Amino acid sequence: MNGSERRPIVLVVPDGAGDRPHASLDGRTPIEAADTPNLDALAALGRCGLLYPLGPGLSPSSHQAHFALFGYSERDFPGRGLLEALGEGLPPAEGEVVLRANLARVSERDGALWIDERPDPRTGDAPYLADVDLDTEIDGVRARFVHTGALQGLLFLTPTDTRPLSHYVSDADPLCADTHVLEVLPLEEAPDPDEAVRAARVLNAWIRHSREVLAGRPLDAMLVKWAGSPAHVTPFAARFGLRGVSLGAGPLYAGLAAAVGLDHRELGTERDAEADVAARVAATLGLLAEGYDFVHLHTKWPDMAGHRKDPARKAAVIAAVDRALAPLVLLAERGEVIVVVCPDHQTPSAGPLYHGGGAVPLLIAGGVAGADIVAAYGESACASGSLGTLRGTNVLPLALDAADRSAFLADRMTGHVALGMPRPEDLRPLKTRD
Repeated sequence: MNGSERRPIVLVVPDGAGDRPHASLDGRTPIEAADTPNLDALAALGRCGLLYPLGPGLSPSSHQAHFALFGYSERDFPGRGLLEALGEGLPPAEGEVVLRANLARVSERDGALWIDERPDPRTGDAPYLADVDLDTEIDGVRARFVHTGALQGLLFLTPTDTRPLSHYVSDADPLCADTHVLEVLPLEEAPDPDEAVRAARVLNAWIRHSREVLAGRPLDAMLVKWAGSPAHVTPFAARFGLRGVSLGAGPLYAGLAAAVGLDHRELGTERDAEADVAARVAATLGLLAEGYDFVHLHTKWPDMAGHRKDPARKAAVIAAVDRALAPLVLLAERGEVIVVVCPDHQTPSAGPLYHGGGAVPLLIAGGVAGADIVAAYGESACASGSLGTLRGTNVLPLALDAADRSAFLADRMTGHVALGMPRPEDLRPLKTRD
């Protein structure tokens, strides 16, 4: 590839690698404490900064943060239920609301429902879920449950009258036992309050219905969470002019890719962090050779290490991730590929928080933008980089600029907002007659 050609972009997301300084690491973060010669080399090749995926102090989930990293506004987020359904190959119909539903053992205390047992819904077995009929109709809404494995499934709500439904409702599942089942409530930001009130009322009635159907079973009620509905966003290729693919592991990332118009390749998760990332780097090289010009290279290993609440263990995992990234350094050095590295959020490896709301380090290496003074990858080093402090939706426009792929916004050659140069197939020629 010569310097005048537009370069492909590889977005490396070490999930949850961002963190806080820890006394056990001499006041360093796990990234700063890890041996990371390849990440340091990429930082020295490019420009660096700090990134708040959604905004300062906001603690996102991985799917919310990725939605932003893929260039989409938080106001367009369609709800995790949609991503779960797409990832399972069960896309909801237009007008439907879809949620995750999982088994629990529930009793009554002082007139309210209490969770006595809530096992991990992704494991275990409940054969009776295949034998019971949880489908019903409530207030003009058909509720249809589909078992997707283990102790969980998807609940689809379909209006049977002309009144629409809203997915702007809260969760009933508090994600733990020894507490109340939560009443499903309409969200205060719902653009359609009456539709959200109706959806919440139907869901609360369905939870009670599930207790009647499952009475006498070891796990005797269903809890719902993560409502979503079909999304309508500008497809990734049309917005950024890139043929893109995600290597995120599992149904959630397959659903996220489908929601924004990325292809998805499932690789599973390897036995250790270095092997996992090495497999994804090898797949990335193959996908670039196939003609993809955007690859999302994602690994869950740093996030899993962070949840173990052991900073030293997390630093070791980050070092293992680094060892597998060496081939990408060579591509960036030769100017053949733009390599972007940023965690999707902080996963504090000590303390009570599941995810943190602090900034994560960002680097963009390769291409025409050049390098700044930063020579190491980490929270403190990247804070002095030329990119400054950014948000998730800023990442891809900067990568496009480094790749010489930015659209000139004064010209509108398509009906949608295109931030990257439109592909020939996205341009519609005027025919000689209607």
